[in-house]
Amino acid sequence: MEKSLKEMLFKTAEAEKENLFALIQKLIQIKSYSGEEGEIVEFIVSKMKEFRFDEAYHDGFGNAIGKIGNGPVKILFDAHIDTVKVTETENWTHPPFAGVIEKGKLYGRGSVDEKPAMAGFMMAGKILRQIYGGNFPFTLYIVGSVLEEDADGYPLYHIIKNEKIVPDYVVLGEPTDLQVYRGQRGRMEVKITATGKSAHGAHNQKGINAIYKLAPIIAEIEKLDKKLKPQKPLGKGSITVSQVSSKAPSLCSVSDFCQIHIDRRMTIGENKNTVVKELKDIIKKHKSDAKVSIPDVAGVSWKGTQFAQEAYFPTWVYDEKHPLVEAAMKASKDSIGKAKSGVWSFSTNGVATAGHFGIPTIGFAPGKEELSHSSKEVLVLNDLLKAVKFYAAFPFELIERLAKK
Repeated sequence: MEKSLKEMLFKTAEAEKENLFALIQKLIQIKSYSGEEGEIVEFIVSKMKEFRFDEAYHDGFGNAIGKIGNGPVKILFDAHIDTVKVTETENWTHPPFAGVIEKGKLYGRGSVDEKPAMAGFMMAGKILRQIYGGNFPFTLYIVGSVLEEDADGYPLYHIIKNEKIVPDYVVLGEPTDLQVYRGQRGRMEVKITATGKSAHGAHNQKGINAIYKLAPIIAEIEKLDKKLKPQKPLGKGSITVSQVSSKAPSLCSVSDFCQIHIDRRMTIGENKNTVVKELKDIIKKHKSDAKVSIPDVAGVSWKGTQFAQEAYFPTWVYDEKHPLVEAAMKASKDSIGKAKSGVWSFSTNGVATAGHFGIPTIGFAPGKEELSHSSKEVLVLNDLLKAVKFYAAFPFELIERLAKK
């Protein structure tokens, strides 16, 4: 990347600092729970138009989409703009939707997960249009995705499958504390169902208790969790029985139906097939006729668009020598003075881009992952400014890196 271009991008980012801080403050002040993102989408689209994006609109699912340039390499920046709800039991030091700025920090729901990236992406787009004009060596899509908290991956799955926007590379805005994140454990939901025979509780020997049929399987799953092996760099997977439900004709009856819901986190080498097999092996060991199934996640977006997807979100990770990761590390070194790579503990929209479609994906954003979904969410505003410099410089670093391969 030419030194003069880099200096101009960074200088312009500094000049836009107050506008950037006002933008993220406004995004925090717009409440945008999952499924209720209409107002913030309209605001983002209007800002993209104000910033002279080549295109700005919301798609059939309700995602906000902006486009800059028409170069051959297609890069997509994604930040989900929905948030989890604020609960009555949370103890906020500042009102969660006031957007309070105090001593260089911004407080509120979404100030970590993950509205800062949206503000940063938009401001980087504005800077690119100001500095570089229109003849870009890349096409940059900037997406404010909706319903990610309820259906991680599906917003980008929709964009790729239904809107026919297929990027070559993706940058996610989930919090990374200004590190280059290059992967995550996968996750899936599984149900195991057992049926029995009802009988009056006073004559329980005449029935077959479905709860008892799953009891040894639950105990075996607890043992399995301790046996799972770690794999670098993602660590070990996990398996948790998160819900047990049963049915009987009455509370004085033998249960003839029992079902457990399982949360399974997957590391390298673990996938849908291996998880289903390990559970079927447990069932076979206990000579049970219980059935394994993978449920669907379904819902409706703020535009009224219905969706459904299998509750399987694949593991993905990229090597530090991958050109996308190398370009991100160089952009990080230039923009914030240091570069470090890592991986997420939780799930992201990368389960669609990298997991399902194999599109190289990384993440870079301010904020600490562990503060997500908590009343402790807080953003260091100068970290957001550093991220804007990264977002503006990164596409050029990637193009340069690809030209060398």
